[in-house]
Amino acid sequence: MSRAWLPMRIRVWIPVALIAFIAFGVESASAQMGGGGASAVTVIGNDRNGRACIANVAAGDSSDATLDACTRALSYRRLTRAGERQLLVDRGIVYLRRRDGELALADFDAVIAREPRNAEAHLNRGAALVQLNRHGLAIAAITEALGLGVQEPHKAYYNRGAAREALGDLRGAYEDYSTALEIQPDWGPANAELARFARNRRDHLATVLADQPTP
Repeated sequence: MSRAWLPMRIRVWIPVALIAFIAFGVESASAQMGGGGASAVTVIGNDRNGRACIANVAAGDSSDATLDACTRALSYRRLTRAGERQLLVDRGIVYLRRRDGELALADFDAVIAREPRNAEAHLNRGAALVQLNRHGLAIAAITEALGLGVQEPHKAYYNRGAAREALGDLRGAYEDYSTALEIQPDWGPANAELARFARNRRDHLATVLADQPTP
């Protein structure tokens, strides 16, 4: 796909914080642990709140009950350090889905403080920063995540493209959307954004031609 052109005018649109994980999928602890199977029990112990938190987040549930289960699980006395990090990520995702960006950010920051090279925590942190309209910081967080090696880089590029577009960096946004599509061909969200760029380019050219005097 050619990247030589960019539209002169473009409507800025920011996706709901990724919620592709979030909508565009930052890997959750639930997914990492297989949705609450035997490996999850090993990490969190035999705690019903931990199991409920993991299973509910994997199913997309962000209810008060799920939030309460995640919070209670974090106080489980036999919780391992790995379990704590994973449950913090899951609770952060619940907060993101509930659009509580500050609380989500606090959970992801807590994970990074314990495990600075946790790529998925950095990516989720970037999603929270997009939700909070802190786009410059979001770009830095997502770039850090990409450098550490995220599991689904096309979603990271998509999210970074949204943050760049919000800051008026249309070329950077176009590059990131294009990279997302190169990594995951025919992926709907990236296809839609690049199609929008093309429509804006056509509209701009049509306006220019309409404004030209008739010979």
